[in-house]
Amino acid sequence: MATIHDSAIVDPQADLAEDVQIGPWCVLEGPVRLAPGVRLIAHVYLKGPLEIGEGTIVWPFAALGAEPQDFKFRPGDPSAGVRIGPGCLIREHATVHAATSREHPTRVGAGVFMMQNSHVGHDASVADHAILVNGALVAGHAQVGERANISGNASIHQFGRVGRLAMLSGNVGISLDLPPFCVSRLRNTIAGVNVIGMRRAGFSPEEIRALREAFRRVLRPVLPRRRVLDELRARARDSIAVAELAEFVASSKRGICPAERRASIEPIAEDA
Repeated sequence: MATIHDSAIVDPQADLAEDVQIGPWCVLEGPVRLAPGVRLIAHVYLKGPLEIGEGTIVWPFAALGAEPQDFKFRPGDPSAGVRIGPGCLIREHATVHAATSREHPTRVGAGVFMMQNSHVGHDASVADHAILVNGALVAGHAQVGERANISGNASIHQFGRVGRLAMLSGNVGISLDLPPFCVSRLRNTIAGVNVIGMRRAGFSPEEIRALREAFRRVLRPVLPRRRVLDELRARARDSIAVAELAEFVASSKRGICPAERRASIEPIAEDA
């Protein structure tokens, strides 16, 4: 049987697994489904439709499933709500807003770490094991790839995309797409490749080297879009990482962040 503090308010529509723990002053409104091992520390507000996966822990003053911040959405309009995966850590004052869509919920994947004051807007998606550092902002309809790192007070524009294993530095905002495996340290620019992240993710030295070569020879120079795609697709024959990069660039609607301009192309380190 779920453990529910006497001060908590739990809607009769809530569906709670037997070992769920609901701490003091939590409020569950509407159809909220909590999987086994979910723990609400205290002062958590949940509004359905909302599903939270197994083992996720939610810290005080987080608000999940509240209505979207969208002028087109009227209070009480139907929504597919929010779906949060298993094993997430959602810290104080983090917010995830419900979808404006009736079919597709706002999504937070498995093992996501949302630090204090981070925000995921309506209809957005955050893939597995991404990290949103304190104050990180993911706007409506934006997409964050698997194991991406959105640093403190960084922000992603509506409909923007951040690729897998990409890293957005602190206090940086982007309105263009940040490709997978890339690092941005200035607004709408790419500084280089996330070599450390790729190593930790198990990419071979050969794959890392191929991606760094593609970045330096294709993304850093100022080339027409068609030539960029042709060059990346040619290099993708020998590299799954470059193939993923090429697919991301080809599917971009907003355009990708350009590389920071430098006077010359550095040699590639032998230990890459």
